[in-house]
Amino acid sequence: MNKNNQIIGLDNAKICFYLPTPPVLSADWSHTAPSAIQNLIQINGNHWRKILTIMAKIAVADTNWKGYRDELLLKQDESILINSHQLNPNASVHIVCGQLSAQHLNLPPNLFTPISPTANYVSKHASQAIYLCPYLDYRQFPNQQIDLLRVALNLPPLS
Repeated sequence: MNKNNQIIGLDNAKICFYLPTPPVLSADWSHTAPSAIQNLIQINGNHWRKILTIMAKIAVADTNWKGYRDELLLKQDESILINSHQLNPNASVHIVCGQLSAQHLNLPPNLFTPISPTANYVSKHASQAIYLCPYLDYRQFPNQQIDLLRVALNLPPLS
């Protein structure tokens, strides 16, 4: 796969997360393997555990984000697009993580508005399901902000 537009997960995933830098993956790593997430975390450490945890908290339909992260994340409804300069045409929801990802996608900031008065740095495109979010790190994207995004996605809050 082209390093400048690497996809991790399903090509036709409903939710696409856009990140600026890829994890390290072994040559035989596959998102479909039963232990795919555990292997990714083992190779990449705590930083990627946090990224995948926040992804699971955003994407899970119920509130069991830990089970979802460990068993289903990237296997049914999500993908990660690395360093992309265009939106995934197959996804219906786009979660753009961090300013660098937004810059790569050339998204005009004036087309986005905050999803709620208390949403720090979480905004939605005026007419499309494109969400600008902080980088997936708890210091920048705490649980309160994750819950606001979940509500905007018509999902129940986790807390």
